[in-house]
Amino acid sequence: MITRRMKITSWGFVVTLVITAWLLVSVNPIFAQTKTMNYRLSTYLSNVEVLPVGDAEGHLLGLFSRKGLASFENGEVATFTNWGTQDATKGRGTFDYYVMLTFDDNSTTVAKGQGTFEPGPKGLSLYKGTAEFIKGTGRFEGIKGNLSYTGRSLTPYSKEKGTMGDAYYDVTSTYTLPSK
Repeated sequence: MITRRMKITSWGFVVTLVITAWLLVSVNPIFAQTKTMNYRLSTYLSNVEVLPVGDAEGHLLGLFSRKGLASFENGEVATFTNWGTQDATKGRGTFDYYVMLTFDDNSTTVAKGQGTFEPGPKGLSLYKGTAEFIKGTGRFEGIKGNLSYTGRSLTPYSKEKGTMGDAYYDVTSTYTLPSK
């Protein structure tokens, strides 16, 4: 026989369970819709400063910026701006950077990341790395997520030859946006 106290306890349990489930879904970003953007960056070095470290042959520290375009699978295009530092020995090393994409509607994404590079075919660099979104504006306000990429240089950076360190990167970013 079900007593009145058992009914109240059962209803209390059900109400608590429903409220807990609602809170988990509405507050927890795990339940937010995850989106993916795949795109190719076509870039060139817009500024490069390199200093020899002097502790080993070919050890260099550099400060750089890149500009270019991001072409998305859905046909959208954004401008690409990148600032970073690198530490390299004989064409192999690491870099830390910030990257901003600016879209036609003036929405932006900003990510902070790190990567590695090494000599590839014809001595041109091969790149790989990751980044985490740290800011978004417009339709990307509140963005959370990360990206990963691989890429390669197509030309060296050479003032004498007039080449700008042209490169491309294939990028996959996964992110969530807050509910509106």
